[in-house]
Amino acid sequence: MNEFNTLCTVYRCKAENFIEEENIVKFVKMPKDHPLPREAAAAPVTDLGVNTITDQLGGTSIAPSPAPVSAPAPSGEVDLLGFGDDAFAPAAPPPPSTNSLQSLSLKSNATLTGEEYQSKWGTVADTEAVVLSAVPMRSGLTSTDAVESALSNFNVYTMASGELPTEFKFFLYGQEEDSFGGGYFLIQAVVMKAPASLALTIKPIGGEVNPDKRKEKIDQLVELIKSALGEYVP
Repeated sequence: MNEFNTLCTVYRCKAENFIEEENIVKFVKMPKDHPLPREAAAAPVTDLGVNTITDQLGGTSIAPSPAPVSAPAPSGEVDLLGFGDDAFAPAAPPPPSTNSLQSLSLKSNATLTGEEYQSKWGTVADTEAVVLSAVPMRSGLTSTDAVESALSNFNVYTMASGELPTEFKFFLYGQEEDSFGGGYFLIQAVVMKAPASLALTIKPIGGEVNPDKRKEKIDQLVELIKSALGEYVP
């Protein structure tokens, strides 16, 4: 039946006897399990690729692929313990300290002459000086040299010192680094022999104008002096 109404009926032979093989139209018989009924018209195929994949999977429907999910941006947090807790969020950095010890920094090469010291001391009224009195000491002094050497290691220098019958007296100074204000601190220290105690009178000159910050620096200066004299002051 495939050769009906062709030249085969004229030549009374099969097509392969007079037509080259590449020009012969090949007829493929529709399989019995073809999805389309024989009497129905073939519907236009809109997505041949999907139909072909569906046939290969035995008619299983193909769901559309989900949209690719972009990888989360790196947060800088490394899960070193391998817990894999995606909900973990890096902790916020702590706020900067408002009482940092770096608010006071003294020059290592500060100098003052006697006249400059006396002139600066007179510019600040005694009522504006900060006074720390009667700090108990572990032991009394035997000379001024030990105190002067210990304080110079912390950039607090001695203008003059002396021993009196009941006390040792020191006239000290320190100057802040320019980046911290460049102000001076003039200090009069009195060490009583018996009972052994330390008294300080501090006059700030120049530098910080904010009263709270100036007080903070003076407090730190007092702690610095106590640290320098740790052998004597608890």
